[in-house]
Amino acid sequence: MARAVHDIEPNAEVYVIGGVAEDRITVLSDIDILIVIKRKLSGKERKELSKKVLTRAMDFYDLPFDAPVELHIEDEENAKRFFSISKKVIKIT
Repeated sequence: MARAVHDIEPNAEVYVIGGVAEDRITVLSDIDILIVIKRKLSGKERKELSKKVLTRAMDFYDLPFDAPVELHIEDEENAKRFFSISKKVIKIT
């Protein structure tokens, strides 16, 4: 996922958050990925970026089409909320 993100948004930061980061994984868990963008995005831009990243990850990096991935795309200001409520955050480089 991080490679796909950086292919499209080279300056973005990518984090794993939620249950996977906190080691609370079950068979029903999804993988929450927080993508922090350096600029403000509209809802439409966020949706388009999500599609581009997922398509890139599937087409170039073999992400299975049914992978339980949930993308959270936020600008730096809105990402603070995720950092404040997350017990653990793993930065992916």
